[in-house]
Amino acid sequence: MRKIFHNFFLATLGLGLTFAIIIGIYLSYVLITLPNIQELKDVHLQVPLKIYSATGTLIGEYGTKRRTPISISQVPPTLITAILDTEDQRFYEHNGVDFLGLVRAAKVLISTGQKLQGASTITMQVARNFFLTRRKTYTRKLREILLALKIDHTISKNKVLELYLNKIYLGQRAYGVAAAAQVYYGKSLDQLTLPELAVIAGLPQAPSRDNPINNPDGAKRRRNHVLERMYKHGDIDYQTYQEAINTPITASYHTPKPGLHAPYIASLVKNIMVEKFGNKAYEGGYNVYTTIIDQKQLAANKSLKDGLIAYNKRHPNLPQVSGALVAINPENGAIIALNGGFSFAKSKFNCATDALRQTGSSFKPFVYSAALSKGYTLASTINDAPVVIQSYGVNKLWRPENDTRRFYGPTRLKVALMQSRNLVSIRLLQLIGTDYTINFLQKFGFSAKQLPNSLSLALGTASITPLQMAAAYTIFANGGYKVTPYLITKIVDENGKTIYHYNPTTVPNSNNSFGNEAPRVLSAQNAYLITRAMQAVIKHGTGRAALSLNRQDLAGKTGTTNDKKDAWFAGFNTKLVAVVWVGFNQPQSLHEYGAQAALPIWIDFMKQTLKNTPESKLQKPAGIVTVRIDPKTGLLARPNQSNAIFEQFRQEYAPNQYTNDSNSKTNLDTSAAELF
Repeated sequence: MRKIFHNFFLATLGLGLTFAIIIGIYLSYVLITLPNIQELKDVHLQVPLKIYSATGTLIGEYGTKRRTPISISQVPPTLITAILDTEDQRFYEHNGVDFLGLVRAAKVLISTGQKLQGASTITMQVARNFFLTRRKTYTRKLREILLALKIDHTISKNKVLELYLNKIYLGQRAYGVAAAAQVYYGKSLDQLTLPELAVIAGLPQAPSRDNPINNPDGAKRRRNHVLERMYKHGDIDYQTYQEAINTPITASYHTPKPGLHAPYIASLVKNIMVEKFGNKAYEGGYNVYTTIIDQKQLAANKSLKDGLIAYNKRHPNLPQVSGALVAINPENGAIIALNGGFSFAKSKFNCATDALRQTGSSFKPFVYSAALSKGYTLASTINDAPVVIQSYGVNKLWRPENDTRRFYGPTRLKVALMQSRNLVSIRLLQLIGTDYTINFLQKFGFSAKQLPNSLSLALGTASITPLQMAAAYTIFANGGYKVTPYLITKIVDENGKTIYHYNPTTVPNSNNSFGNEAPRVLSAQNAYLITRAMQAVIKHGTGRAALSLNRQDLAGKTGTTNDKKDAWFAGFNTKLVAVVWVGFNQPQSLHEYGAQAALPIWIDFMKQTLKNTPESKLQKPAGIVTVRIDPKTGLLARPNQSNAIFEQFRQEYAPNQYTNDSNSKTNLDTSAAELF
């Protein structure tokens, strides 16, 4: 028996040692494969992309997870108490693992055969949420315990609690208590009542089951359990407890509410960010600050919406019209307002940036600028007479007309631009040449590919976006400099570090100069004279309705395409360029000119934007002279001529011949009389 006992003892001892070795090896393996908890000191939380205006107003938020990281000091003490009383009362006492809780859970497991109690501390939940899966296995529980011990030994209790409060999933795509407050109540944490805080405190255990939106009754039971725990632990008195448990559930779903409605801007920036950062853009915690100015964006929203509604009321048999408005600071290219359509909810298509539409007569200033660059003047006369042109490749003739269906004979270029005379514009383009003009127009940022190499170019048959048009007009507004339109000023990462800052090209000596000087692409004299001609468009021409603004510093040009399918107005002063386009997404006749459909929107926008703003002064550059001329011939007026007018010229191109009597021939280049 002694031998048998001895052998049994040795076998048992060997088995025990073997088991201990196996356990030791297993524990060593688990310890070696544990994640590096140092990562928690510089943890990355998945935070949505947020887009702001220039003054910090929220424009848009994008991300699959709604989370607003906060520090522990920003969490109301009542919420901390409610969570600790419910989830881990001994949090500040144990070393990351509550072994008493583990014993209780083990007893339940032995007595029932089911894992009904998890005994997870907040520290253990942090270990699981950051490093492990939610799969219930003994191996995961062991790793969870060991990780919790390491976390408690390495990181402060408050930091652990802060990580937990920011990481925990609380239903409805809300991660963290701050996001839950916004999702369920549309408030910040410090605005929540005790019953509302208790609802949030009760969510970690089963956010789907106890969700106050999907299951108000379940949420109320769980909330009242939290309140009961707070009462039993002496954190609230009986009266407060009774009042709180009798409070109805008031939670409802709240979407992120932008402070500034600019969905086309938000979507545009989002696309830029995704192109730059990929899907990380949605969870990297980036804050993007744009050039958008709140009040100007609000004005763009209102003026475009009101104008399109007014159009729809004038034409109820027609479908809903669309439109776009773009406003740019001509001194540095900052896009200060942009609206790409009537309703982003109905159409995500951004007409401001993506709608390539013919521009009609709003394109003529660029052609006239090309003519001035080649030696023509605003007083040069071209015959406003019928033109017949053989269309290339098609066995038919093109007979363009003025909108009035009339012909006016010899016409000064300034008058032709002011009254939007099509036939003069066509003859002018034929005189200076389409190849030359296309090459010249690229100074304004237009691509040669989008400019038709035909005389129809003079009538605005090139397809241009409203943003491109606004950018091109800035060159007139700023005196001949090419600034690059931009929307994003800076990108800040989740740690508050600026990782991108745009340094715009700016007009020399402007108030917005940052040292990156914009190149001159047009002479100051050319830009000045074309601007003066477009001021005449408003004072005496097709833009006369803008006189209602009672300002002398505005210039602009109307535009209407063939069959009135597109309506435009592009206008500016030296501080602001704004372009309006109106049309249907599927082109058809608007039955209105640009002066009727687009100009009122522009006027309304400028009225709101320029209110209480002093007039900007158009500086006359050196080399410009004022000459008294005959309004019919464009030549020097006779000394006693009663109908003489004053016109401005580049000094080298000023007229030096006197006109004959009023019935004399003009200085018309008759080679353009008829084109075949």
